[in-house]
Amino acid sequence: MKCFFDDNEARGVCRFCGRATCADHAQKRMPYISTIFVGAQSTPKAVVVADALWCGQCKPEAQPVPMPEIY
Repeated sequence: MKCFFDDNEARGVCRFCGRATCADHAQKRMPYISTIFVGAQSTPKAVVVADALWCGQCKPEAQPVPMPEIY
């Protein structure tokens, strides 16, 4: 697989958008929330991957996005 940004071999895939990145473009890291646990009476807790690969071009949303069409 080739890098999305150039013709070098890809070394990883952006966790947020799926773009393949080479070693030169795979230098960016960002926290990724893998799972959220919500209890009836407790504070929500999350399993977070601290250094997930991020391409640096996509823009993950900072806040949850409502998706009423899923219901």
